[in-house]
Amino acid sequence: MVKKYVIWVIVSQIVVFLFSLIFYHSIHLLAYINVSFVVGALLILIALTGYIINKGFFDIVFASFQQMFSKMNDEERRPLSKLIPLRYHLPFTVGLVTIVLMIIALFVYYG
Repeated sequence: MVKKYVIWVIVSQIVVFLFSLIFYHSIHLLAYINVSFVVGALLILIALTGYIINKGFFDIVFASFQQMFSKMNDEERRPLSKLIPLRYHLPFTVGLVTIVLMIIALFVYYG
């Protein structure tokens, strides 16, 4: 399990360096800080979206839309939290590690 998290952190850092090369045409500390903030924030946003959907926040709204626009029976309808099983622990942890690495780089840059 730890191996999967380490692999995803390495992949996220590769993505940060690739986006730094694409958008800034070089790899320097400020480019790393900017890109890692965006990547980490997106990963945390994806994780929070998965958390909200899995906890059933949108189930009532989804059920009412299903009832209004569908011809299905009540037995066939399933809530949104059962239809979209998102795992949110991995992107949250990887996003948090990316943000922590960005904060360390920020202290190095301004320190």
